Amino acid sequence: MKFQGTSVTINYEKIDGMKKAYYNNEHILKEFFNEATVLPVPDEAPLDIPRIIIKTLGEHAQLTITPVASTFEVRYDGDYERNWRLCSEYIMKRMEKVFEFLNLFTGNSYKYIGLVTNVLCDEIKSDGAVKISEVLLNTNNIKDIYDLNIRYTFVEDKKLFVNIMLQNARMFKNDINVNIPGSLCESDQIAESIGVVVDINDRYGFNNNRDYKSSSSMLKNLSDCMTNVMNGKLQDLIYNGVY
Repeated sequence: MKFQGTSVTINYEKIDGMKKAYYNNEHILKEFFNEATVLPVPDEAPLDIPRIIIKTLGEHAQLTITPVASTFEVRYDGDYERNWRLCSEYIMKRMEKVFEFLNLFTGNSYKYIGLVTNVLCDEIKSDGAVKISEVLLNTNNIKDIYDLNIRYTFVEDKKLFVNIMLQNARMFKNDINVNIPGSLCESDQIAESIGVVVDINDRYGFNNNRDYKSSSSMLKNLSDCMTNVMNGKLQDLIYNGVY
């Protein structure tokens, strides 16, 4: 199982003067982040347009800040690709500083927080769609499945959505030009594995409780839940159809 990347998204009420706030407090992020790119975006621009983009010192990750949300995106390589514990530790250390910065303006009060991880089950080399259908679908009356995409949504602790999307993942030779007819033929396919997206967030609490507020401590809950999925629940779902 190969961990490809993770994103953390934090949603909050509008923060005014985000650029000035960064310049006055950028020292908080210096331990793990480079100098920011502050984009020349007017204050009246749509709120979802990034104002600030900051790469980590090793440039494995990037923090994007808007007036209403921040997203921390990580791409894994080396030992991290096979060790979720290393991935989780990397995220938590850097997000501690991100929250220290954001809490100055939010009072540690957030709408909801999400944690999304992309996984490739590369131990499966062929027939990814067939393997998913045999375990998770009654395929007696469904023949010749070429591609398959299944999404499950679970609720945990009456607060968290746990979304798991499974799909077959076809891999082709590196020099393929997809604009040429026949470039994605079976002879150029080197593997058909299973790709997974695990999306865990506290949007369920936000959706169902009028007084709901999230906080920085929620990320630990999301990370613990993600760890449970990666350390056994995901394999049980894929290979045994059990969650």
